Amino acid sequence: MGVLDNKTAIVTGAGGGIGRAMSTRFAREGAAVVCVDINEERVNATVDEINADGGQGIPMAVDVSVEDNAVAAVRAAGDSFGGLQVLVSNAIYDLPLAPLTDISYADWQRTMDVNLNSAFLFSKHAIPVIEAGGGGSIILIASQLGRTAKPGRPWYCAQKGALINMARAMALDHAHQNIRVNSLSPGPVETDRFVTNFADREAARAANDTMFDRLGKPDEIAAGAVFLASEESSFMTGSDLLIDGGYTAV
Repeated sequence: MGVLDNKTAIVTGAGGGIGRAMSTRFAREGAAVVCVDINEERVNATVDEINADGGQGIPMAVDVSVEDNAVAAVRAAGDSFGGLQVLVSNAIYDLPLAPLTDISYADWQRTMDVNLNSAFLFSKHAIPVIEAGGGGSIILIASQLGRTAKPGRPWYCAQKGALINMARAMALDHAHQNIRVNSLSPGPVETDRFVTNFADREAARAANDTMFDRLGKPDEIAAGAVFLASEESSFMTGSDLLIDGGYTAV
């Protein structure tokens, strides 16, 4: 028996390091997972891993910033698995480190569309279906940089901070529908996306800035997501679950 038995989840950004870890962990805990990612090869690999482990998952290779794709993902959850109880908004569009003055408007807008607006779109269309099934959990993946700052990341800090407060506001609006809304803020985690900001993997590991002097592991973030998705966090809403190895306390 898993803590997510009889639940269906949508996970966006399911082809990446943290997204794949959450999707596969959800499936091992009994959830059926609609895996959404713009990269077809990566999202198929996530679903292949789920299915090889005896779980249930379907892939959707789509752009999360398009409203029709959010509608389709919610519909797929109902058509394939009978409903929807959990939404994890995790998609990310990354930019190289740069001050705001070096970022083009097109790049800024693209990060807004994927990193923030997709959370709005998927939540908007998921909430009525989650309510119709008796309630559930929405998890917005933010960051420790939603609480603090780092040079060269103005777009990221702005959008992750917005997700933290968006979750609080949504929690107020939807508690009466038995829908809990929380954000989850990972610290620096060893994923391919994180490493691309450095000369090599060793340089990335050295720049962890955590109390444990190491980068986090995707599975450590996935454990927090399982907690927020499950009934073990039934009295938790409007909160930000910070899993950052002490980054913000250093």
